[in-house]
Amino acid sequence: MSAAGGSTLNIALPTIQTELNIRETDLQWITSAYNLTNGCFLLLSGRVADIYGRKLVFLCGIMWVGIWTLVGSFMHSGVGLIVSRAMAGCGAAMATPSAIGIIAANFRGQARSTAFAAFAAGAPVGGSVGLVLGGIFVEYVPYSWRAVLCIMAGICFVMAIAAFFVLPRDTLKVVDPRLDWPGAVLVTVGLVLLMFVISDGQNAPNGWKTGYIIAMLILGVLFIVGFFLWERHVVYKTTRPPLMRLQLWTRANGRLASVYFIGFVSWMGFVSLSYHATLFYQQVQQVGAIGAMLRFIPCPVSGILCNVLVAQLVSRVPTQLLVCTGVTATGIANVLMALSPADVVYWRLPFNAMWMTVMGADFLMATGSIFVAKLALPDEQSVAGALNQTLVQLGGSFGLALTTVISASYQSRALSRGLEAIPSLLEGIHAAFWLGAGFSFSAMFIGVVMLRGMGTIGKVKKDEKEEEKEDDSAEQGQGEGAREVRGDEKV
Repeated sequence: MSAAGGSTLNIALPTIQTELNIRETDLQWITSAYNLTNGCFLLLSGRVADIYGRKLVFLCGIMWVGIWTLVGSFMHSGVGLIVSRAMAGCGAAMATPSAIGIIAANFRGQARSTAFAAFAAGAPVGGSVGLVLGGIFVEYVPYSWRAVLCIMAGICFVMAIAAFFVLPRDTLKVVDPRLDWPGAVLVTVGLVLLMFVISDGQNAPNGWKTGYIIAMLILGVLFIVGFFLWERHVVYKTTRPPLMRLQLWTRANGRLASVYFIGFVSWMGFVSLSYHATLFYQQVQQVGAIGAMLRFIPCPVSGILCNVLVAQLVSRVPTQLLVCTGVTATGIANVLMALSPADVVYWRLPFNAMWMTVMGADFLMATGSIFVAKLALPDEQSVAGALNQTLVQLGGSFGLALTTVISASYQSRALSRGLEAIPSLLEGIHAAFWLGAGFSFSAMFIGVVMLRGMGTIGKVKKDEKEEEKEDDSAEQGQGEGAREVRGDEKV
């Protein structure tokens, strides 16, 4: 639902612009508002789920998405629709870390690997559902995007009812249920400011040189730095539990932080490819909404197959190899799109780019989620997963902003040289693909250097009692009780 919520209205944006009379510079906020709140409230929602119950927060999040998605279908102004999408994003932020915590708490060994692979497969499935529904409804249904939102809201309500009966009750006993509100305010406000700057910087009156953009960027950075300083104070100077244990960045000799950073950098290349490929199909090749939707179908198919493959290989193949193979494939996909001329035959280069691009996302998301769950303590599973998701969201937003700036710059240069509109646009899109390839190969390089000796994760335990003993010792062990993966063993 989180992925579908971010992609459902993408193909319908031109229709929405005409119907609601939205300015070109404000149109992107229909998608950005959802992504902004979805990314900024993950950490707070993860901690709330760990304290008050993951099932409860998950149900509230799904219902919240459904309510505001339904509200959005009745909006007759651009501002109203944007606000409703932002509110729906808050619900997605509540549900995602709760789901991660539920999976980590209820599965062990190979079953946990399979569960996280299935969870990661939700992204390509959801993204494809959003694209397919959006394309079909815009083309053939009178109420187009409004009908899509009604359908998505109905799916949310059905999922909430099913989750109420199917999901097990929370059994985790929290020793100290106090919530670190100062830390929550610092990190949430800081992320909101950063995400707003990333989303609006290009469209501001004077671009990135606009006064309020510069001011909000500085404030956002200061708030984030203040959050880390405050969390350090909470850990060493008070008895209050922190919103996020700083040890989440140092466990496994820094490999956990490396996984977070690889997710951030690789998503810069992955998200930008999807966005600029849409422009390539619709504005350069002019295949229309349905044509663009059909060209993205290899993505979810490949994504599902990748997650099935990860579930089988994660306990047998070194994690470093899986991660580096995936992000390299995304880099190659960007290169293939960068080499595609306007009249390229789809089956020659773009088709291969479509099925390859999701390998980085799905190989990394599944293995990263398993690795994070293995190193997180029972009472921080949701917040640890939320941290991973937050950095992924930030990476996607940063990558989209940077590639858009590069694309606009190259397009302007081409126009100034006398090129026509479409060749100039293509030159800018190609530049964005090359930059996306650079991001992906940078993530590969980080994985090669930082994940050496990581070994495999997700091995099947010989007996459940051994697993329980390890979990108990991890809770009571050294410092924060972190578990470290070294080679094939968990120490």
